[in-house]
Amino acid sequence: MAAQVLSVGWGPLRDDMEDTVRKGMKPEAVDQMGQQIEQAGQDAMAAFNEIAGRVESFEWTGEDQERFVSEFEGTVQQLATTVQQRCTEFAERAKQNAAMQRETSSS
Repeated sequence: MAAQVLSVGWGPLRDDMEDTVRKGMKPEAVDQMGQQIEQAGQDAMAAFNEIAGRVESFEWTGEDQERFVSEFEGTVQQLATTVQQRCTEFAERAKQNAAMQRETSSS
């Protein structure tokens, strides 16, 4: 059997490095994504508030209505608040990541 010679050179390494550079973060895009995430959280809370107003003003009286409104507010409001908080947290992380990338790129 003949021995096979493997081609090991700098070519593929250089290509990998170029791909890494091309795949780097664009801070402006990450900032924009963060703003969109934060807006989505605000939209979720606004949607809850709109629906909560409708639920509360719906013409329905009695214990069933009181229980329904109470459960709706307790459960759905908690979920909407959590969505808004998590979106705000992710938006902040995106802003921090973009800032770190700018700092790294400028040095």
